[in-house]
This record gives sequence, structure tokens and C-alpha cells, in this order.
Amino acid sequence: MHDDEEWQRFERDGYLHVAGALDAAELARYRAAHDAVRESAGRPWNQHKLLADPAFIELIRHPAIHGRHAAVFGSQLQLLQYDLLYQGPHQDGQERSWHRDFSFPGDHVLSINTIVYLDDIPPDGGATYVVPGSQRGRAMPPTDARKHQPLPGEVEVRPRAGDVVFINAAIWHSGGINRSDQQRRNIYIYYGHWWLKPYEPQQARPWQCLVDADADILRLLGQRQPADLHMYRPDGRLAPPADPEAAP
Repeated sequence: MHDDEEWQRFERDGYLHVAGALDAAELARYRAAHDAVRESAGRPWNQHKLLADPAFIELIRHPAIHGRHAAVFGSQLQLLQYDLLYQGPHQDGQERSWHRDFSFPGDHVLSINTIVYLDDIPPDGGATYVVPGSQRGRAMPPTDARKHQPLPGEVEVRPRAGDVVFINAAIWHSGGINRSDQQRRNIYIYYGHWWLKPYEPQQARPWQCLVDADADILRLLGQRQPADLHMYRPDGRLAPPADPEAAP
């Protein structure tokens, strides 16, 4: 995270809402890129399409995003998945669908889902809901009728355009339904430890993301081994390598 206060909030609550991570020019650029991918490429709108686009290649190293992940995962940081989400106005569906993105025994964060918001989320626009603290332990979200109902202790996270929300993949969370008259465009970037398999590993990375790629991008894309494989700091975070170029 950006500083110790952010780290403590993320550790305690299982999520972190960062306001204004993208400036106006960046917001316009990624809105245009989001629209272009949806208009030119069929579903799924995933990493095998986004990593062919220079704008989306640059976004995975945006300082407000990459820097906070590097503070958690150190040199072991790897991109696991990359998706677009789009909800048009006046959608139908369940108000909640509680789940964990990734679950494994233990309380250390293994992966983080980063949601980049390109549009304001109005009161009926489908906010994200989380249950702070539910990232710890083995308890799973309900699978009965409560899966689609509000839960005690839930928090509504309703960002504005340009905000970013970092979500521990183990936290109980749910997207809402966009019942407003506005569209909803999000970018989902999943990061985790280098030893986790990227989602959809059966497909090769687009060649465009490897052209003139430096060592940091190659590590981020899982194409180059991290310099530091085992050293942790006392607070549970990964220490950065002494020499970032020391990896073979």
C-alpha cells in the first residue's frame, strides 16, 4: 500500500478505496479504450485482448495501482487476470451475489482484485458491497437464499469516476445491479504472487505486450523469474529485491 496507514486499513478491513487515482486525461483515455475494445472485440473482454492495446499495457504499471501492489507483493508481483466489465442502464438481476474470488486456508493476502471505476456510481448504479474482516478464516459466504440478500456488517463502496478499489480476493463481496439510467464501465485487474497460475493459462499472452518489454514488465507478466523468492518482512509484506535487475 502507499503508506503504513493504508496497509493497516487494508489488513483490517480487506479492502481499500483510493479516490482520484486517475486524472481527467487518463479517465478520458481509458473510457475511450474501454469503448473501443467492446466495439471491436467479441466477448470475453479479457487479458488476451487488453494486453494487445498500448493503453491497457500501460495501465498495469500505473503508479497509483502498481505501486500499491508492489508494496504488498514486492518483486513477486504478477498479473493474474485482466477484464472489462460493462453494465448498461436499467439492468435486471439479484441485488447481491456473495462470493470470494480466491479462497485458501490462511490469512495472508494471496491475490488482490483491483477495480478501476470509469463512471460515477449513483445510489442505484450497482455499488460494490464488502463484509470487512471476512477475508480472514475459512468461513465461506452463504450459498442458500442469503447469497442474494444484504448481510449484517456489509459496507457499500460507491466510488466516483477515476477511483480505484483494492479488494483482498478472499473477502466476501458482491457487485450490485445497475438500475440507474447511466452506463457502468469498470476495469478489473487481478494481481498476486508469482507462483500462482494466471487465469486462463491455456492462451498465450498477446505479442504486443512483449515488444520492447523491460525486465519489470516481463516479471509482471510471468515471463521472468522474480529476483526475491523467499524473503518476507516482519509485518508479512514482501521485501523488495536489493537489485531489481538481479533476476536471471
